[in-house]
Amino acid sequence: MAAQSTSLTAFALTAREGRMREPLDILGAQVLVKLANTDSDGAVAVFDQILPAMSGPPLPRHSREDEWFYVLEGEITAVIDGDQTVLKAGGSALVPRGRAHTIQNFGPEVVQMLVMLIPGEFNQFFEDLSSLNKGLPAPDLVRTERLMKDYGIELLGPPLS
Repeated sequence: MAAQSTSLTAFALTAREGRMREPLDILGAQVLVKLANTDSDGAVAVFDQILPAMSGPPLPRHSREDEWFYVLEGEITAVIDGDQTVLKAGGSALVPRGRAHTIQNFGPEVVQMLVMLIPGEFNQFFEDLSSLNKGLPAPDLVRTERLMKDYGIELLGPPLS
């Protein structure tokens, strides 16, 4: 059997390393890019996300990406098209594109999880979002929503409370 050639480059990362110079700050969550779209010829991106206590993103709907969450430590509440599920360590959820969804850490401890998006261009959105709000005391919601629209993301509502 002939070996297939690939344009992918091998690499290894420690637990605290990512593909960017520093972790990204995504609306208060620390995100390490573990696999960037450029690492996979655009096929997939994988993130290691630390979600602080009592936090979570607003309610979006992606038009371009499927998203998968895998909880490593802690517990999150996931809502997909109005259906609510509690996911503990080892739990996961798949959100196909076009579905309204969000997650929330209602607990007192941080949550660590892996997030995978297919296709992988989403890491560019995360990089742009982190840069957009860097150094601000609170996210610039008007510019953040405009950026979301540029990436085919519809903002449907606030974080869970």
